[in-house]
Amino acid sequence: MQFSLINLEFFPLLGLLLFSGAFAGLLAGLFGVGGGIILVPALIFAFDKLGYSPDVTAHMAVGTSLGIIVPTSIISTWSHYKRGSGDMILFRKLAFPVVFGTLVGSWLGGNLSGDSLKTIFATLTMLIALNLLRKNHYLIGEELPVVSKQWSIAGLIGLLSSIMGIGGGVFFTSFFTAYGLTMLRAIGTSASLGLMISLPGAIGYIFSGWNNPNLPQLSFGYFSWLSFLYISPITMFMAPQGAKLAHQLDNERLERWFALFLMIMSICMFYKIYF
Repeated sequence: MQFSLINLEFFPLLGLLLFSGAFAGLLAGLFGVGGGIILVPALIFAFDKLGYSPDVTAHMAVGTSLGIIVPTSIISTWSHYKRGSGDMILFRKLAFPVVFGTLVGSWLGGNLSGDSLKTIFATLTMLIALNLLRKNHYLIGEELPVVSKQWSIAGLIGLLSSIMGIGGGVFFTSFFTAYGLTMLRAIGTSASLGLMISLPGAIGYIFSGWNNPNLPQLSFGYFSWLSFLYISPITMFMAPQGAKLAHQLDNERLERWFALFLMIMSICMFYKIYF
């Protein structure tokens, strides 16, 4: 099955993509994440149903997710910035190592097999979920470590996030809060750094898949323009709503529900790979 507005089988998939985009946008604003943790499995499912080659579905999902995160991160960052959260000085300090790690990660991800990419995504998703389920974040220090250590951690986050197709917000928020930053400051800064992951990451996946003979129509490398056009408007609309909620609600309960959702999603992906 291919994308077609007259194909009735396409409408349930469109509904799934729109719902996933709305949920991803809400989470982007609420937690400073890019939303890829929701978009990647939804896109893998949709691309499988559309009959895309199994050799490219995971790569297409990751590359497309990173592309969708670009405008979402911009909207989310601005929404937090105008409410006084976020740290532009810290953003400028970490932007370069994040971009470098992201480019390396997008090259690695583009050269991994589909099952390897899914396994890495499922494993890291489970680890993120277990971290979110902890009642309290461990406080490593009252201020961020020396610059060399900050750069190393930021580069590693960029690398892992680009392989997973996420904006890195969960990693960055955990890192910042472990060194004493307030949750809202950590979320706002994580949202801004998500742009430094998503833009070069999407470009990297486009070039990695440029000559792949199994690519579907309307794709540039491992990036689906049509999926981007369907999903990005709803994610951009929902991101400011999530940022608004972040300044109004107690996030602890929401984090627990989100963590349980991630665990279920990770288990389902492992089951699909190995059984």
